[in-house]
Amino acid sequence: MNEFILLFRTFYVIFVRVLAAFCVMNKRQIEHRGVVESILPHTIVVSIAQETACAACAAASLCHSSDKQEKKMEIACQDSSSYRVGQEVTIVGSMGLGLRATLWAYIIPLVVLMAVLITASRLTGNEGLGAVIALLSLFPYYILLFLFRNKLQRRFQFQIKSLNP
Repeated sequence: MNEFILLFRTFYVIFVRVLAAFCVMNKRQIEHRGVVESILPHTIVVSIAQETACAACAAASLCHSSDKQEKKMEIACQDSSSYRVGQEVTIVGSMGLGLRATLWAYIIPLVVLMAVLITASRLTGNEGLGAVIALLSLFPYYILLFLFRNKLQRRFQFQIKSLNP
């Protein structure tokens, strides 16, 4: 029982720190430059080139560790007619969006996994079976995320700004 209390306190401290960081980060902005790839009614698809820190290094071509990925984002926009394909734009969102995504994708599943692992191991007396049950407990979690993806998508909104007015 002491292990469970210690684990609960640890997760509580982590949760409080993440919540405090979220409050601070929610006021800051993330900006990415991108190019309009396609225009749909009320939606603009923007291609963003994400580069690692190595990509900006002068020796990146010599060490072959530079990494550049192209991501596509769908941005909801009321007036998509004011943009054109190939136009450079800036995607703006709060830093809290990234933290919120991390919470849903990593922190909550970790808490679920650990809670189920401890509970199942204690109830069954078998750590192996507890581990299997804990891993299986993540399926309902991710299925729920999938079912509520439209609701989550409304909470993770970015704005689009034109670089060339």
